[in-house]
Amino acid sequence: MRAGYQKIKITPTVGTRMSGFGRRDESRASESIHDDLHARILHLEHDGEEAVIIGFDLLFFSRANAAWLKDSIGGLLDLRPRQILLNTSHTHTGPCVDLWHMNRFHPADTGYMQTLVRSICNGVRTARDQARAVELWAGTGQSRLPVSRRKPDGRGGIDWLPHFEGEVCRNLPVCLLKDTNGQPVCLLYSISCHPSIVHDWSISADYPGPACDALDAHLGVDCSLFLQGAAGDSKPCVIAEGEIDGHPGIKSWRCGDWDDVAEAGRIVADEVVQTIDSGLEPCSPSLSTSLSEVFFDLAPHPGEAILEERTRSENPGRVAISQHMLSQIRMGRDLETSAGILIQGIRLSETVRMVAIEAEIVSELGNRIISAFPSGTTFALGYSNGTGLYLPSDRMLTEGGYEVISHHEYGYASPLAPGIDETLLQATTLMHGNG
Repeated sequence: MRAGYQKIKITPTVGTRMSGFGRRDESRASESIHDDLHARILHLEHDGEEAVIIGFDLLFFSRANAAWLKDSIGGLLDLRPRQILLNTSHTHTGPCVDLWHMNRFHPADTGYMQTLVRSICNGVRTARDQARAVELWAGTGQSRLPVSRRKPDGRGGIDWLPHFEGEVCRNLPVCLLKDTNGQPVCLLYSISCHPSIVHDWSISADYPGPACDALDAHLGVDCSLFLQGAAGDSKPCVIAEGEIDGHPGIKSWRCGDWDDVAEAGRIVADEVVQTIDSGLEPCSPSLSTSLSEVFFDLAPHPGEAILEERTRSENPGRVAISQHMLSQIRMGRDLETSAGILIQGIRLSETVRMVAIEAEIVSELGNRIISAFPSGTTFALGYSNGTGLYLPSDRMLTEGGYEVISHHEYGYASPLAPGIDETLLQATTLMHGNG
């Protein structure tokens, strides 16, 4: 196998519209740069097959913007979409390149996207041209960073509070590619935890930024590549110790600061180093890629009366999107009855695989994907190749909570219908088999 790596700065200019916190993003645009954003590019070639894996310090792409990038890279290197994986870290302090929430009603920042596409294409070309023979080493650690944000309220529902006993995806897969001299070429790793520590108008990569910086310093070369995992319902432990006035002993999420971002980065970097030091296993390369669109059924349409009621919500996004849906119905257009989600598979060896979902996949489903493969190292990834929507588990549908009821923010009138778990796992095992 041959591999080449490039790190490209993708920091937007001050004044670029941000994405990640609805009301913050509506009030004003970015005001400063706290730290630079990057795209980290890995080009792979083995036995005539090629693949490109890119990790971005961004919230997520609209599918159209992801397709723009894939088409441009594919045209440059003669690659198909299945051979190009775009994964976003899901930082909430980056520029808007998506159609989430109110972003669908604002003109796209095509200037930033044009600059991004040019930079990425140049970076991919350089990564390919600098590729050299590598050996693969892989293993899996555990992370203490994620904490569930779904705390049972005692009445069958869910509160948006830290739930320290709740299920999270602690899986920390690591794949280290080293050249024949033992020099690191690329360090792939994944954490399943929202980078939403700071609620600010400063551009920042959040905790994946300092984590990558620390790992690059430890290995002595720029080579780290963060991939966001099954982070849909988890937040970092460093902000899980807030207090609720009048409710002693009940923890809440607090608004973090830059020290919290740095601390979360240190936690992740230390855990990755520990995983490397504990002993990675050598892997025989075997490169293959696949991509398919899987359709998840939506619950029945709520009807015009319910949509009318939603237009009187205190949530401006819910109002605007409900008004848009009503206008579509009154023009004689049908609303969606299913959500199409892209699922991509990349196998780096018989024992190292990636399952990348175009959705905010929750921890429980990430764990189920990992459990479907009894051996080796599995990267269960969300936030890949587009926006999709929250993908909760079937169990969560009866509990409710943000992950279930936020469907309107992604342009759907109804929540997902039961059958999510089976649909996802069938697609995953068909793609990769059970190895």
